[in-house]
Amino acid sequence: MNSRIERFLKYMENENIKKAVILKKENINYFLGKYFMSFSVLVFEEQPYLYVGKLDKDYAEELFNFLEIREFKNWEEIFKGCDGVEKELSISYLKYIDKEYKIISDKIKEMRMIKDKDEIDLIKKAAEISDKAINWVLNNLDDAKNLNEYELAAEIEYIMKKNGSIKPAFDSIVVSGKKTSFPHALPAKDKIEDILLIDIGAVYDGYCSDITRTFLLKDDEEMKKIYNLVYEAKKVAEKYLKEGISAKQIDSIVREFLGNYEKLFIHSLGHGVGLEVHEEPRLSNKLKDDEDIILKEGMIITIEPGLYLKNKFGVRIEDLYLIKKNGFEKLSKAKIPEY
Repeated sequence: MNSRIERFLKYMENENIKKAVILKKENINYFLGKYFMSFSVLVFEEQPYLYVGKLDKDYAEELFNFLEIREFKNWEEIFKGCDGVEKELSISYLKYIDKEYKIISDKIKEMRMIKDKDEIDLIKKAAEISDKAINWVLNNLDDAKNLNEYELAAEIEYIMKKNGSIKPAFDSIVVSGKKTSFPHALPAKDKIEDILLIDIGAVYDGYCSDITRTFLLKDDEEMKKIYNLVYEAKKVAEKYLKEGISAKQIDSIVREFLGNYEKLFIHSLGHGVGLEVHEEPRLSNKLKDDEDIILKEGMIITIEPGLYLKNKFGVRIEDLYLIKKNGFEKLSKAKIPEY
């Protein structure tokens, strides 16, 4: 039995929870310590049980020899006596649950925010994979410019897959021209020209990476000015990034540095990354005081300042960071172009 399971069983004992049912795949994979792609339900009583479909029982028993694997039969069996559920639980399951129950999601979220050594190693591996894709673009920019957005996205995802990524961590953003002025836009058959923004992530054994690079494809003074302002904003964030600063505070520091350009910075400074590409903590100056989180050693977050000029272009630069006592370790290491 791993330490994550032991900690959760202790929490259940302290909260007097007799039976907890976990359906969210990322939470299940967190406790399993390994990516499991098929349908499963994790049930905690005095010990954990993993329910899987008949077709997957043998495979699950081979992967997870530290807990009992049971064949899923029906939801009545799963929820009988259940008094601990996730807040994401679908309303369709409530008919199986007694009226008295506790929400366990905040505890799991708290546990998942601080990564252990195994998790850090997996995220580092995911970051190495997405680094390879970004560096391929950087080293083959002339070839990349001859592709359309679809084609370049396919090349990038192929490189990540070839290097061990299970799948993209999210829909790959590979866009150029005016489309870069949208923080999130999907690739199309558009020719790559003027400016290229790539925001990608790999998934290694269930754990995600997230990285963004912007490439200037023409000599344009306004683009260079905005690009360098975003790059400097990222360096400002790095100067303050360590255990003890709050999520709200570091976002506010970057906005203050941007001055009159702050209005073009239309999203938060960053977010946690782990089994999900967007998880707690969220780095935003819009957090209420009771939502603000003090960054702690072991958290893994992005820093991703961006400026977006409507109908013209946008620039974002993003890296992945492991918070340390007196600073950080940058996990994504792909080169950042300088203009």
